[in-house]
Amino acid sequence: MAEPFEPSTQDPQNYEALRIYNEDTIFETATSGRPYRPKRSSILFVLQGRIRMKEQINEIEIVGCSFLLINTKFVYEILEIEPHTVLRLLGYDRAFVENSTFQLNKVKVYKDLKNQLKRIFTISPSEFAICWENIKLLDYYTQQVQSTTYAEQIIQSYFNILLYHLVGIVAPLHEEQLSQLNRSQKLTYNFVNLVSDHYLEAKNVQFYADALSISIRYLSAVVKKVAQRTPNQIINEFIVNEAKTQLSNPSLSLKEIAMKLHFSDQYAFTHFFKKHLGVSPTQYRASMNRKK
Repeated sequence: MAEPFEPSTQDPQNYEALRIYNEDTIFETATSGRPYRPKRSSILFVLQGRIRMKEQINEIEIVGCSFLLINTKFVYEILEIEPHTVLRLLGYDRAFVENSTFQLNKVKVYKDLKNQLKRIFTISPSEFAICWENIKLLDYYTQQVQSTTYAEQIIQSYFNILLYHLVGIVAPLHEEQLSQLNRSQKLTYNFVNLVSDHYLEAKNVQFYADALSISIRYLSAVVKKVAQRTPNQIINEFIVNEAKTQLSNPSLSLKEIAMKLHFSDQYAFTHFFKKHLGVSPTQYRASMNRKK
């Protein structure tokens, strides 16, 4: 297995289109124990150790020789990073993919990585070592943009190699997994995908039943059986997670957050939040500030 490489000592902000974080700097982009929405698409690689996270409504675990596809439409929360964990978080802008010097299926590759049924992949140590070496090279050249001729072209090339490699791993598995889902599981998968796209503006189950061309009664029965939650509970979990994320931004007032979450007013938002968490938004925000 590839050996861990030393964290960069130079300022990583000299190449904004692509950023690489390690186990020491990951909290610059994600605060432990506090929900957050990624500002850019990312891939989390874990060389060794273990990370527990919450991805939207599910708790997940990433262990050695694994990677997680992180989606900007999801809310995440780091629950625990095991001591001695070695990781790299690769964040990139969509424009970085679309402006690639490679012209082969750029947007398709980007979409392939964003729309996966499975989001955590464990691969062989030898295959992981290839990915890790590419990240190591990307990390090096992002620090040397100002001093290396054609550094941006080199970065793009290594990034393309990594991206295509990952798509080659995940895309076939996605199709295979979809083919193995039964009718109820596919319906639940489609429902959750719809919720992740529309939960802010569509809080009622009828919207999703209509979109799936089925009755509320049938949707509720299937989702409850497969996910052990009702459709309303799933929708509400998405909204609560988003509310937590918004409340972590001290510059936003409760009124502004209520508007962002499409509540009729601040009082409706406060009532909803307290009903589901047992504390008011103000109390929750105060508790987060005490954890800083």
